[in-house]
Amino acid sequence: MAKMNLGILLQSHNGARWVLLDFLIGVAAMVSGLVLTPYVDVYEVYNRAIVSVSYGIALVLCVRLCGLYAHRMQHLFSRYDILLGSLQASLFAFITIGLIVNFSHVHVFGRYVAASVIIISFVCLSCTRMLAKFYLERNPLRIAILGCSESSREFGERVAGDPHFEVVYVACQQACDNPLILERFGFHQFDDVNLFAKQLSEENVEIVVSCYESSIPSQVYDLVELLPFSHIDFLNKGAFLEFFFREVSVSYRNLHWQGANFFKPARGAVTSMKRLIDIGVSVPALLATLPLWFLVMILVKLDSKGPAFYSQTRVGLLGRPFEIFKFRTMTTEAEKNGAQWATKGDTRVTRVGAFLRKTRLDELPQLWNVLKGDMSLVGPRPERPEFVELLKQEIPLYEWRYLVKPGLTGWAQILFKYGESVADARRKLQYDLFYIKNFCITLDLQILIRTIPLIMKGSQ
Repeated sequence: MAKMNLGILLQSHNGARWVLLDFLIGVAAMVSGLVLTPYVDVYEVYNRAIVSVSYGIALVLCVRLCGLYAHRMQHLFSRYDILLGSLQASLFAFITIGLIVNFSHVHVFGRYVAASVIIISFVCLSCTRMLAKFYLERNPLRIAILGCSESSREFGERVAGDPHFEVVYVACQQACDNPLILERFGFHQFDDVNLFAKQLSEENVEIVVSCYESSIPSQVYDLVELLPFSHIDFLNKGAFLEFFFREVSVSYRNLHWQGANFFKPARGAVTSMKRLIDIGVSVPALLATLPLWFLVMILVKLDSKGPAFYSQTRVGLLGRPFEIFKFRTMTTEAEKNGAQWATKGDTRVTRVGAFLRKTRLDELPQLWNVLKGDMSLVGPRPERPEFVELLKQEIPLYEWRYLVKPGLTGWAQILFKYGESVADARRKLQYDLFYIKNFCITLDLQILIRTIPLIMKGSQ
C-alpha cells in the first residue's frame, strides 16, 4: 500500500481541513483578544462565544476570498503572497465582525482587542501555511505519467519544473521511441497491470496521469480499476492542470471533453450583479482618483512629446471591438512599423511610462471603459484585433475568451507573467478559460483582492 504522505492531508478536497483549522484559529484569536487584553469590559459568556464563533466564520470566508484554499495552495503562492494574504484576511474579518458587533450594540472593540485579534490571526494563518509550504517543497507529490508521446514530454517538463511535484517515470505498454523522454525522465514498460500497480505502490507514487493523445489502451482501463486499492489517484492531463494549476488545457478538443466542460456566454443574475459591482466601484474610484489624473497628465506631458491619453481598438465581449483608454506610456513613434508585442524592458516605453506601467496607473482611464460597459473590473485582458487574428490561428479555442467581458485584471494576470509571445498567450488563455468555466462573484472578489499585492510589488 502506498505511503500516506502528509502532503495528501495538506491538499484535502476544497481545503476542508484548512477550513476547520482556520475556523479554530479565528475562535482562539477572538477569545484570546477578549480575555487577555486590558481594559475590556467583562460581559456575558454567551455573547463572547457568539462573537468568537462569528469571527471564526468570517475569517474562513475572508481567507477564501484571498484565495488561500486552492488545492495544494502553497504551490500557487510565494511567501510574500502568503504573508500579505493572511494579513488581508485577518483585517477584513475583524473589520466585518467589528462593524456588526458595534452596530448591534453587543460590544465595542477597543484598540487592544483589535491589535491582539488581528496579530494572533495573522501569525497563526501565515505560520501554518509557511510550515505547509516548507513541508511540500521537501516532500513533492510523486507522479507517474502514462503515454510516450510529445504531449507526455511537454507535461512532464511542465510538472518537473515545479518543486512541489516529482515525476517518478514515464510509463507505457510499448517501447518508447521519444529520445527526449528517455533522456529527461526514467521510462518503464509494463505488460502486466497487476505487477505495475504493485510497483507504483512500492515506489510511493501518489498520482498517475494519462497523457495519451488518441485512443487509450485497454490495459489502462484495467490499471485504473486497481489504483484505488493502493490509494493512488488517476487523472488525465487536463484534469491535473485544472485541479493543481487552475487552468483549462486547450490540448483536448473532442465531444467528450466538450460535454464535460461547461462554457457559454455570461448572462443572467450573476452578470447583473457583476455589472452593479462594476458601476458601484468605478464611479467612486473615478471621483477619488481624479486629482491623481491631473498629476499623471502633467508628468506624461513633461516627460515626452505627445498627448497624455492614448486610445486603441481592442476586442471585447463576443468579439465586438471597442476603444480602450490609457495614459500614454510609449513614445508617439512606438508603432511606426506596425503593431508589435509589448515586452519587459521595452525601449519604446518612456521613463514616466515605465513607472506608470509598474504601478498600473496607466490603466486608470479604463475605469471609464468599465463605467461605459465595454469592460468589467475582472475578466480576460482585452487584446488588439491584429493579434487576435494571429492568435486564433495559432491557439485552439482562443475566441472563447470573449464569452465574458474583458477586465482590468483577471485570473491570468495574477497567476502568470507578462505575455510576450504566442506561447505566453496560450498559457494565459488556459487561465482565462478556467475563469470563464468557474465564473462567479466570489472568484471576482478573490481576483480583486489578490491583485492588490501585485500592484504593491509593481508586477505587470
